[in-house]
Amino acid sequence: MSITKKTSLFTMLIMMMLVAAACGDKADNNAQTEDTTKTETAAATDTDNAKTEDTESTETSTDAAAEEDNSANVELGTTEKGSYTNDYFGVSLKFPEEWEFQDAEGMNELTSASSDAIAGDDDTKKKQLELSQTKTLNLLMASELPLGGQEVGPSAMAIAEKVSLLQGIRTGKDYLEATKKFMVDSQFPYEYKDIATETIGGKEMDVMQITMDAGDGTTITQDYYSTIIEGYAFNFIFTYLDDASKAEIDNIKKSVQFK
Repeated sequence: MSITKKTSLFTMLIMMMLVAAACGDKADNNAQTEDTTKTETAAATDTDNAKTEDTESTETSTDAAAEEDNSANVELGTTEKGSYTNDYFGVSLKFPEEWEFQDAEGMNELTSASSDAIAGDDDTKKKQLELSQTKTLNLLMASELPLGGQEVGPSAMAIAEKVSLLQGIRTGKDYLEATKKFMVDSQFPYEYKDIATETIGGKEMDVMQITMDAGDGTTITQDYYSTIIEGYAFNFIFTYLDDASKAEIDNIKKSVQFK
């Protein structure tokens, strides 16, 4: 089945490029709200302001220290023929040994190559996509067909993004809702199912399914799983096209194990 390279990159990389951008946009909105709140409460007493500032300062320092510690210890994991393991996120999975896979460097190259196609002439999206690449950890990309080629087949991906309470991201559902909003606002031609909850590898994760018409009578389906681990939104993206490829993805899902 031939699908254009641009479509292939969209279906395989769209969440990697857009989720962090969506959450970044949400953070900007929250920052504006905080500024408004500060203006409205400017008439508070000096004592109240002092207490608030001391509290905020302590919380900010604590959050920054925790974030620095987490960033220092985080790892990208190990991808080998047919398997992926990551001790930091406590996860492992298996995929068919004949599948192709990319390490973090190769994934970064693919995301950079697709960013222009996704953003087009929209400078705002370009900036958001640039931000997403600095915040996102590319962990796993495994595919039955050549990565970045002219055809798209079943694939499995894992990514993680550093999030904070300032973004309003507290659960996997929050993360997926931000992603969906960005996609809808960007008028991507997707159909969305309601976000649900599913246990995978012993861990409860939120899941959103989207479908896309490939233009030749074929429907591409992606299942986005998300949960918060150690201050990161940890995500799986599973792509399939028919019953046969769905069966392959189901086997990968069954192999997932969280510690």
